[in-house]
Amino acid sequence: MEKQSPRKKQISAALVLGALLVLVGMAVSIGPALAAGEDDAIIEPKSIVTLPWKNAAQKPVPPSFVLPRQSRLGCLACHSNTKLSRIKDGEEQSLFVDPEVIGNSMHEKIACIDCHTNFTYEDHPAKNPKDYWKVAGLACMKCHPYQKLKYEKSIHGRLALEDKKAELNGKEVEPALCSSCHGSHNIQSPRFESYRSEFRLSSKKVCGQCHTDRYASYGDYYHGQAYKNKAKDAPTCWDCHDNHNILHGDDAKSPIASPANLRQACGKCHDDPGESLVTYAPLIHGRQEALNNNPIFRLLGLIIPERQPAEPEPETREPVVQTEILSETPEVGLFARIIGIFFPRSLRPLGG
Repeated sequence: MEKQSPRKKQISAALVLGALLVLVGMAVSIGPALAAGEDDAIIEPKSIVTLPWKNAAQKPVPPSFVLPRQSRLGCLACHSNTKLSRIKDGEEQSLFVDPEVIGNSMHEKIACIDCHTNFTYEDHPAKNPKDYWKVAGLACMKCHPYQKLKYEKSIHGRLALEDKKAELNGKEVEPALCSSCHGSHNIQSPRFESYRSEFRLSSKKVCGQCHTDRYASYGDYYHGQAYKNKAKDAPTCWDCHDNHNILHGDDAKSPIASPANLRQACGKCHDDPGESLVTYAPLIHGRQEALNNNPIFRLLGLIIPERQPAEPEPETREPVVQTEILSETPEVGLFARIIGIFFPRSLRPLGG
């Protein structure tokens, strides 16, 4: 038998060692997937997309870091526990995420880290919760490019993407993110009628949670009162002010910035809107102010006790089909006749 040289022995040993390392690597990569079973299979890494502001949250997920959506190896291994919580500022906050809610949403097949793109075990949200909240709240832009193009030009989007605060009623507040209006884990599609109707009735929650004064003043007879009585043909906030592309009222492109823009906005519901609709538009939010500035109304206020009926919760009301079928209290008596002479219907006092 021919005797091997020391050089050949070294090469043979290296090849054997390399083969062993390959086998060990295959066992490590295949083993967890086999142990997890079909339902808990590891999700393949996807391309990493970060959002365009410069702060600590811009750090992307390493391509080697992968979490399944719903498995004992993933986020829900802990967050599906109803008792999972943390203490912040002396108060307990739940960290529970209901798997059924996610499973019944439009995102049932999306992994947690598709939205929580800046999450890693080494850099947990507890270190900077604000940045993690904002990243997840704007992650929708990765998959919804049309809405992204509109949102990034809006007053909400410009502030959020520049990491700036909004000023509302003299206070600094966080600008509205995608999740501020659409929610987070329970995302539904407005393409389906059941949810579309439900969402149309949610202006108080969607817009009114921040613009409380504007929602409270939305009270003219034909629009605000009709909408709050669930009239199906009454406009929501976004029917007039747009949705993803909401602009400041001083912006020349805003639907309410000029008579020409108002005609176009009113034309969504009214055929060939003329001067009367344009001049009426300020009363949609300014009805009560107009009443307070009306001398006849102030005089009547001294004689007739003020009556402000409590507004029932939307859930207790039966929806009406059209604005026109809404009825007022029958007008009888001297003061009711005076009101009928001096006030257009849109300026009638509530309960008059």
